[in-house]
Amino acid sequence: MIVYIILAAVTVGMAYFVQKPKEIHTGGGSVTRLKMRNRILMCGIFVLLFLVSACRYYVGNDYTRYEEYFRLMMIEGSDGVPTEIGFNLLAKGVQYIFGSGEKTNLLIFALFAGVTIFLFLKGIYNLSVDFAFSFFLFMTFGYYFNSMNTIRYYLALAMAVVSIKYVLRKEYTKFLLVVLLAASFHKSVLIILPIYILANFAWKKWQICFLTLAAVTGFIFKDFVLRIIIRIYPTYADTIYLEAGTSHVNILRCVGIFAVGIWLYKETIHENPHNRFFFQLNYLSLLLYLCGSFIPEVSRIGYYMNISQLFLLPGMIKALPEGRKKKIWQTIFIGAALFYFAAFLYKAYDPLIKILPYRTWIFAE
Repeated sequence: MIVYIILAAVTVGMAYFVQKPKEIHTGGGSVTRLKMRNRILMCGIFVLLFLVSACRYYVGNDYTRYEEYFRLMMIEGSDGVPTEIGFNLLAKGVQYIFGSGEKTNLLIFALFAGVTIFLFLKGIYNLSVDFAFSFFLFMTFGYYFNSMNTIRYYLALAMAVVSIKYVLRKEYTKFLLVVLLAASFHKSVLIILPIYILANFAWKKWQICFLTLAAVTGFIFKDFVLRIIIRIYPTYADTIYLEAGTSHVNILRCVGIFAVGIWLYKETIHENPHNRFFFQLNYLSLLLYLCGSFIPEVSRIGYYMNISQLFLLPGMIKALPEGRKKKIWQTIFIGAALFYFAAFLYKAYDPLIKILPYRTWIFAE
């Protein structure tokens, strides 16, 4: 646990000094020096996050399952594993070059860690009005640490974050291409094609009512919806995933942020298209958790939406005028995030998470 706490503290401290050129008004030379400082800091953050993730050993709830996938690939080829083509080609390519075995498996895990972390950092830097605050939430909300689980999914989630830039710019062709590439690693990401575009429009009251009614209707006819899901994902049939269940922690987080958004809506969201986009994604996430508890691994779908919280909270703080009110809300957000981080670490030993205890192959016998 101490490794994660130190890592979070050091990297957030480094992120504090990352400042986008457009956030200050300086001469060209100063901006050039600022860009260089940012690159050094971002590289430092990347290296620290990468080393902890790449050097892990049997950390993550599906670590052994992926080892089995790698083994089957060598015996039966890509047809022997129920994973997407992008993942299969990448893993098989590494095995073709370096052969099979535990060392090659470690290399594949490290490769996924490096690409995933790079894309998350790139996406956060591009989207956030306050990189340090967004990165702080990225760490305290557990997105980084959970990326040591389900490596295909978190790579797709990182690519989804990168794709948001194109949605906000209405560059939908680029958005589609990024999503299709992400789907070659985890096809669940296809859900964001309609969702992100929908969230990019200013909703009217009747549209909000319609979406809410649709969510409630889906819950009422959940058996029918579940049959559709099993047809798309036949591997869920007759498994424990059908027991589903929802995350009360995620519900509380979405409810809290939704309540704050409503409270500060006129000041921070109403006239800000980006904040409105992230706020509406948070609302969709809340509907999913409340009405979609029967959906297998509902949190995976929800994360495509509630990752918007990394950008909504800093965006709301940025939109508030300087003064006591802004400082109070920022303190509340930071305090709540730290409390969430403590609760997350407390549960990190759970077999469903299993990112603690942290082990590294460097000291493995």
